[in-house]
Amino acid sequence: MQLICSAVIEELEPLLQLSIFNQVSPVMFVHRQKPVVVAALGVGLVDFAIGFQALLGEYQVDGALLTGTCGVYPGALQKWPIGSLVSPSKISLGDLSEVDQTGYFPAPVISTCFLDESFSRRLAPASDTHCLTLTTITSDERAAARIETHYQAHFEQMEAYAFARLCQRQKISGALLFAVANQVGRDGHLQWLDNARQGACLSASLLSEKFDLE
Repeated sequence: MQLICSAVIEELEPLLQLSIFNQVSPVMFVHRQKPVVVAALGVGLVDFAIGFQALLGEYQVDGALLTGTCGVYPGALQKWPIGSLVSPSKISLGDLSEVDQTGYFPAPVISTCFLDESFSRRLAPASDTHCLTLTTITSDERAAARIETHYQAHFEQMEAYAFARLCQRQKISGALLFAVANQVGRDGHLQWLDNARQGACLSASLLSEKFDLE
């Protein structure tokens, strides 16, 4: 079974509007002819991980893709402007306290994961990029610049690390497909409101083609 998932159902609506899925719950749909399940699994590290693990109890998932939107850090904006589709294969867990050297992840914590690079390359050209997950959304330009420099990250997204870590633990071939909806910083939320819907439409069009869903 192939899983296409997101944090919230709104990120999947353009794909679901193809009318080729049967609804099995308010946030889960199964393709009428192909072994594909589409699901919204929850917002943030914890709720998303819980939702993903629960789904794995119902379906034998061989490949998984997380879609939705991401923010781009200031230094990466010129190369990946708003409206770009990206598929980072390196995903890390970050925290501003680590940047400030006032905190750290203890050694047992695996803070960086790698997804299936060949899978990522089939989706978007930016597979050799780095996506960072923090527990909060960065809303300050100076903090964004410091985080970007410390982690050498290109994008920020709230569920990517939970997805990548579960794929790693469960030995699932995984990839990301994000539409860049905003620059990380003060105006990020307003930019996201303006661009999220169009980003979901772009992702849906590509996913429909790549997975031959129609």
